[in-house]
Amino acid sequence: MPEPIPPAVADQAATHLSDLQNLLQEQGLHTRVLTRSGQLPGLRVINPEATSLCEVITAAPLEGEWSFWWSWAEQITPVSQAATAAERIRHVLTPAAHQAALIPPRRTPTG
Repeated sequence: MPEPIPPAVADQAATHLSDLQNLLQEQGLHTRVLTRSGQLPGLRVINPEATSLCEVITAAPLEGEWSFWWSWAEQITPVSQAATAAERIRHVLTPAAHQAALIPPRRTPTG
């Protein structure tokens, strides 16, 4: 069984997630901070337009620097770049069909 996360670390993670939560809510995503005794909190993020698209984001330190992390343990950004993290999360939780509609068609050479 893993060691419990110290309360001070869990509180700092919750603070970073709360900041990210505000940015994601401004972008129309639904969020909720999940707390678990002895574990890092997580931020559940759901796209209300496609509820199957959801993710749980964590904030944790690595070598003294706090970062946001995907559920598959890949770093998103340092917490100091919360706006960039919010954009990346929004992109991942956007359906591919909607993303395709936002990208202008490629021009092909004629002749």
